Amino acid sequence: MDQIDKIKALQTKVGINADGIVSSKTWLNIHYFLFGSVPYDINISSIIKSIQKKIEVRADGYPWDKTWDALYDLLIVDEKEVLVDAHNEEILEQMTKEVIPFAKELINLAADEGINIRIAKDSKQAIKDQSDSIFTDISTIHSIYNFGLAFDVKILATAINDEAQEPTAKLPLYDKIAKLGESIGLTWTGNLKTVEEATKFILRPAWAVRMKEVDMMKELYRRKKENINLLAIL
Repeated sequence: MDQIDKIKALQTKVGINADGIVSSKTWLNIHYFLFGSVPYDINISSIIKSIQKKIEVRADGYPWDKTWDALYDLLIVDEKEVLVDAHNEEILEQMTKEVIPFAKELINLAADEGINIRIAKDSKQAIKDQSDSIFTDISTIHSIYNFGLAFDVKILATAINDEAQEPTAKLPLYDKIAKLGESIGLTWTGNLKTVEEATKFILRPAWAVRMKEVDMMKELYRRKKENINLLAIL
């Protein structure tokens, strides 16, 4: 496989048009995929250096072949096996493509800490089961759940049964899960006072960091209608 094919594969992985042409958009989206956030310094050389440091190649800001090779090996070839049970596998198949990598990574990070989590079934999160008719009127799209960019988790007492611990943000394990989620770009709503909201994660798009909620919803609505990746930095 030549470098152009690897670049196209990486562009597909991060949710942008796979044209093999490396632009600032490609680097921004790779950065977002790796770090879960937009870079502080948007200078392309600085972005490339940050990525190179992350993947442990020479960090000089120049995209050598080794940079592309390392990215391809990390994100395509050696993608970490996801530790899921039958329930999580079923729920992951129903989730939107943009949020799946984050949910998978959270499952693995939790497993590394000896914590077994289950993605909770939520009718609002299963966007693939909904009719596209809900997107005919922008006035009806008022929750990020409508776009599948949020999900709930429960902590299982053991890996082989379904007895989840009481879902309250006061439990130390949920505090750990919150920090793990936030480390990969998720927002944990466990600071809310209601128990029902204690274990919810939200994936707010990086491009919406300075947007008002209503403006973000309008842009998500537009992207959904036009079949544009919900997270890509355009």
